[in-house]
Amino acid sequence: MTATATRPLRQRADVGEALFGAALVLLLILSEVFSSNIQSTLPGLSHLARLGLTGGALVLLLAKCVLWTRYDSRAQMALAAAAIGYSGFAAWYGDDVWFLLTVLAGVAAKGVDLRRALRVYLAAAAAGLVVVQLLHYATPLVPFRFYARNWDFGYGHYNGYGARLLGVFFAWGWLRWDRLRWFDWAGLTALAAYTLLGPGCRGAGMAMVLLLLLFAAQRLLPAVFLSRPWQWLTLALYPLLTAGSLLAGYLFDPADPGRTPLLARLNSLLSGRFEVWHHVYWAFPYTHPAEDGAAAWYHGDMPSVVSLLGGLPTDGDVHHAIDNTYLALTMNKGVLGALLVGGVVLFLLWRLSRGRHVGEQLCLVAMLFYLLMENKIFLLSANPLFLLLPCALLTPRGAPLPVLCRPAATPAEKTPAMV
Repeated sequence: MTATATRPLRQRADVGEALFGAALVLLLILSEVFSSNIQSTLPGLSHLARLGLTGGALVLLLAKCVLWTRYDSRAQMALAAAAIGYSGFAAWYGDDVWFLLTVLAGVAAKGVDLRRALRVYLAAAAAGLVVVQLLHYATPLVPFRFYARNWDFGYGHYNGYGARLLGVFFAWGWLRWDRLRWFDWAGLTALAAYTLLGPGCRGAGMAMVLLLLLFAAQRLLPAVFLSRPWQWLTLALYPLLTAGSLLAGYLFDPADPGRTPLLARLNSLLSGRFEVWHHVYWAFPYTHPAEDGAAAWYHGDMPSVVSLLGGLPTDGDVHHAIDNTYLALTMNKGVLGALLVGGVVLFLLWRLSRGRHVGEQLCLVAMLFYLLMENKIFLLSANPLFLLLPCALLTPRGAPLPVLCRPAATPAEKTPAMV
């Protein structure tokens, strides 16, 4: 193909990337700024802004998917349409618009320059966090409220703030993985320490520390992360964490923690997560005390948390709120949705493993542990790894995966110049 013939294709790709970048910025403004406490001080403006940002991002992403994305086959187009269609239904049925937005953004990421997109993500996410904090300290528009044991830092709950800090941390670490310098290590360590000691977000802070430890271990023992046992462990991690969540919630009894002393210690370390899983997911009858203006309620009256299609709200409703993605998926997306999401994650891990894309693997492993303590897998500002969705769904067999990190070299492949 001549240079003249390839020029329209390049121009088409540039338009698609511009649309995708603009949609990312709109969604991050929506999550970082207009999902903050500014909604209570400027409710009318915030409502209009949320509608405009959501609608604008949807139009841009759909345009990118339909008009400015090159699919490799009709089957691939059908798969993309099925993913968007199912996510739209599940978002409506479970009242989780971020599921649709994140899946749509993941599909639209096909053919996009990933490094450029991640830079846009990092810049917009960091800027949004800074704007909210400045609005708090310089104006009365974003009040901080005290929640449970800490201030909410403008996001209704300190863990909501931690989720957005986590998105910045993961984007930074992923973007720089191939060339981490001392200032990257210092900055990432400082952000992790701030998250743990400032707002006190254990889930986000512990995931940050885990990712730093994995990065360090991979540099010290690179062969371990190319070994067959490590590959099998990464593939087993999702079902193991799912099974562990189910068993821990079932076996731990808050009324008799001495019966399972190990689980009791872990429950304390994880800020009482096992108690939440026990009561909410397994729905053991008990009377929940009144809190935050909500009247007391009898837990035995809750509907079944296990169904084919789900539909229960799992974030923001005190009756169903549960801090665990593996359990929340079954409640909100049903058994069908949990199997579909789990299958996509496992297939993605398998393809990354086969391609020896260790950087993306490490990020995904740390994210899976974070999801033990939070249900924000589909909050785009907390999880930049949605950009890997084309690796699982929209990359032909045998084609190079659209990732950032180069495949790790085995010792036999290393040349003297590489050592």
